[in-house]
Amino acid sequence: MRITRLFACVPLARLALLTVALVLCASVTRAEAPAANFRTVSGAVTVQRGAATSVPAPGDPLLVGDILRTGPDGKAGVSFQDGTRIAVGPGSELTVQSYRFVPLEKDYDFDVYMQRGEAAYSSGRLAKLAPEAVKVRTPQAAVGVRGTRFLIRAE
Repeated sequence: MRITRLFACVPLARLALLTVALVLCASVTRAEAPAANFRTVSGAVTVQRGAATSVPAPGDPLLVGDILRTGPDGKAGVSFQDGTRIAVGPGSELTVQSYRFVPLEKDYDFDVYMQRGEAAYSSGRLAKLAPEAVKVRTPQAAVGVRGTRFLIRAE
């Protein structure tokens, strides 16, 4: 009788474990979905992700929380999932504080922090759909974006 119960429970236990595994995988995938991808990289460019630092190449992802740094001769161009583009100039440091672009749920958030250096910003669909969700900040100021292009410099 016990053996019969055990076999009856095993498929349910496997199903429960599979369900938990799928939920965890979906959470990890969503949390690590790239906010943007590198389009161009030249000169000294690094990405700090947690405690690790790497040299990006075109096509590499830029995640929420990543810190993009360029050296005196470094430049990088990134394209966000909504089409927003940022070209970061030499001697810059830019952090992707948050990014969400989920049009079906009307869930939008774009927050980048420019610690130093300069960048050219060109808005994508996110700024057109929810301009209030776009924030570009520096140590001196915060910029509200209303669907446009601009240059920003932080010292």
